[in-house]
Amino acid sequence: MQGKHISSIIDELNESNGTNHKLDVMKSHKDDKLLMRVLKMTYDKVAFTYGLTLKSLIVADDELGKGSLTLTQILDMFENDLNTRKVTGNAAIAQVEKAVMAAEDAETAQIALKVINRDLRINMGRSQINKVFGALIVKPVYMRCGTYNEKTSKKFKVDGAFVQLKADGSYREFNVQQDIGVTCVSRQGEEYSYPGIEEALLETGLTGVFFGELTVYRDGVLLDRATGNGILRKHEIPEDCTVIFDCWDIVTLDEYNAAKAKVKGKTPYYARWAMVKKYLPDHTHNPFDGDGGSPVRAIECIEVKDISEALKFTADVMNKGLEGTIIKERDAVFRDGTSTQQLKLKVVIQLEVRVTGFHEGTPGTVREETFGAMTFETDDKKIKGRVSGFKNDELEYFNSRREETIGKVITVECNDITKGRNNDHYALSHPRYIEVRDDKDETDTFESAMEAKAAALMVDKLTEAA
Repeated sequence: MQGKHISSIIDELNESNGTNHKLDVMKSHKDDKLLMRVLKMTYDKVAFTYGLTLKSLIVADDELGKGSLTLTQILDMFENDLNTRKVTGNAAIAQVEKAVMAAEDAETAQIALKVINRDLRINMGRSQINKVFGALIVKPVYMRCGTYNEKTSKKFKVDGAFVQLKADGSYREFNVQQDIGVTCVSRQGEEYSYPGIEEALLETGLTGVFFGELTVYRDGVLLDRATGNGILRKHEIPEDCTVIFDCWDIVTLDEYNAAKAKVKGKTPYYARWAMVKKYLPDHTHNPFDGDGGSPVRAIECIEVKDISEALKFTADVMNKGLEGTIIKERDAVFRDGTSTQQLKLKVVIQLEVRVTGFHEGTPGTVREETFGAMTFETDDKKIKGRVSGFKNDELEYFNSRREETIGKVITVECNDITKGRNNDHYALSHPRYIEVRDDKDETDTFESAMEAKAAALMVDKLTEAA
């Protein structure tokens, strides 16, 4: 029974949440072809997309596994029918429901559903899986920003550069094909659907990939980053909320597909930004002004001649309580990976770390019923610590989901990175919890953390001078 076999491996992996244990278990099964296929079809969101989620399905647990379909047969159907978009929409939902009910046993059905849900519940991400199986799980195309520091600033061409608002939202890319439709994915490749935004992008008449940030408004008021991103992660948008797409780039399908093969694009950013400005409303567009306002607009942006102008704009943005800005060279090209032609400008230090556990609340205090702090570390083990700053509803949420929270990547904000006299690791000064990063699978390293610190100090000094 193939489903029972994979389930037994998952149980073995979950006997301990320690990274070394999980890697050792994976290594003991490194020649298991079925396991490799299940892992790839679950976590490789570049090679596999299914166009539906578990919430689309209506199947009771006691209806699962009442037939003879093997896990291989069900996976073949996912790959040949769903992934190719041969079967879509309600027909796809019905086909999956039928398949899991016709699975040879309940374990096979449950594994199939976990594949559709893109989560085997093993608390392992792409980077850890690839340590055992090589490049099994392909990373989605994503052009990251570098940091503005002493090293990167020397080669950066500021004259004529664009400085754009770093919206406090969630990254999305929309692949728009006029003859097929629109697909939307997160940084990790997870699929989402926003019908209003998709319709507005189709109305441009363009075919290409639109990049930008989603923010959430409730009754016309912008929600804070943590609240808004929490809503976006749930896939279902409350009726009193509106999702807005602030776009900063449009790339042709040819250049996007070339980036998958690590080939840099040729179209300079000033030409791509001109397309954004031509086909989308300006950042001053009010989507709540009257009926039918477009939920899509160009990101707020200015063109600068020197770094002083860029920093003045950044200071204005941060004085409004926003995160910072991105400065982009006029001739910046599209690529996969970190680009030194687009750099982050912000003063505070924000880092991605991995949750390792919970520190219990002090007896006799209000935290006794939940927890005092989360413990965390970077994947290179060089930065460790505890973080608090949780709201009451967050305390209750994480406390009731401790097991699934351990291993997740979260964003923390701090004032400094220091090393204690008797410690073999570094610590963050006054770390504050910001949000869970389901869109990220890797943490910062000590090196990237120190770069962020240097950049924050440099920008702080330059902003004061400006």
